[in-house]
Amino acid sequence: MIVVMNDDRVTDVEAYLPYARGFAADAVKSDDGCISMEVLVDPGTEGRVLYLSHFESEEAFRKHAEGPTFRKWLPELGKYFISAEDHIFEVR
Repeated sequence: MIVVMNDDRVTDVEAYLPYARGFAADAVKSDDGCISMEVLVDPGTEGRVLYLSHFESEEAFRKHAEGPTFRKWLPELGKYFISAEDHIFEVR
């Protein structure tokens, strides 16, 4: 199992959050190997939203990142998107 921390910067956290939460719920429901996904807001950094996700494998995460759920939500999420960085950790 892996844990992925996706560190996003967005222009408007409050407007972004409903889409981020919908995306997270859809990913857990629809994407093979996506065990869980939480949306977190950093109160100390303006515009910072984190996704904390558990995947069965890095391959499952890569398929998710290139898959239909991501593409489905990208138009709405992209309205607020500035940048993102993924951090992948193995659970041992």
